[in-house]
Amino acid sequence: MPISNQFTSIHQQSYEIDFFACSPSGHLKWVDLCKLIQSVSADHSVLGGISFWDLKKHNQAWVLSKFRIEKKAELPQWQDKITISTWIERLDGVRSIRNFEVYLGEQLIAVASSLWVIINTERRRPELIALPHEHFIKYTDKKVTQAEFAKLHKGAYHKIDELRVKLSDLDMVHHVTNIKYLEWCIDAAFACQQAVDKIQVIDMHFLKETRINDTCEVHLLQENNQLHYQICVDSVVHFYCLMEVEE
Repeated sequence: MPISNQFTSIHQQSYEIDFFACSPSGHLKWVDLCKLIQSVSADHSVLGGISFWDLKKHNQAWVLSKFRIEKKAELPQWQDKITISTWIERLDGVRSIRNFEVYLGEQLIAVASSLWVIINTERRRPELIALPHEHFIKYTDKKVTQAEFAKLHKGAYHKIDELRVKLSDLDMVHHVTNIKYLEWCIDAAFACQQAVDKIQVIDMHFLKETRINDTCEVHLLQENNQLHYQICVDSVVHFYCLMEVEE
């Protein structure tokens, strides 16, 4: 699609919180907050002419590699209206860092940073983006998170859940959608009687594609206020997640 006449390098969208996006506590679910954040990212790419459909013509797609979100204030509730802003910090042709701010009125309630990679959807390997992106201003000094992406954590993890990938877990790139991994980890945390409403930071690493009928194991390692999760297929780590909770 051509670049929209509504395109700007910093994009902003507003949403009213839906009843079905709220947890039993009455607040917006972490999973649904991440969905909204990524929806803003997708809409911005459409306006800028580098969307899923634009890349599909070149057998390419954006794939999320890392995602970190930090809570700054209480998450919104049903019928609250939030505004999400996004911009590109860096795009080198293969990788792109995109940042976000989430506001409830004038109050900043969350910030997030994401690292995306362009892959060839036939070879399933990274490659240079086939589309022009010079019209996007890159805001290299406009960072938002207090910390960089977490490093993968090693240690004595233990298995807490097992599941098989179903059709509803897949996205248009034919692998498990990134939000589904987070949903599995939060469900597992709740089942282990962790206070999921006290989560302050979520940091995710997407390491390897997971596909239909794969059997996944969810592993946990807890150290003080940090919960480390791994999702493994045949003993290979496909996904890592760090959650920091209030002490």
